[in-house]
Amino acid sequence: MDGEPTPLPQFAEEALAVLRESVDDSAGLSEQAALRTLESEGFTTADADAALEILELRGYIYRVDSEVHITD
Repeated sequence: MDGEPTPLPQFAEEALAVLRESVDDSAGLSEQAALRTLESEGFTTADADAALEILELRGYIYRVDSEVHITD
């Protein structure tokens, strides 16, 4: 299985879907707003924070000046 990407945990996939609907491509979304958005969709604070970390580590999102952006 070398070379195959590691699948995202289900909660991170769900978080990414929520963020895709909420993040403005040009300006992004503040980290706090991203957390609040995920929490409003039923994520616990810990899960929202973990999802952001996993998504960033795997290259699905990136942060610039405390704003979350979706990787193209």
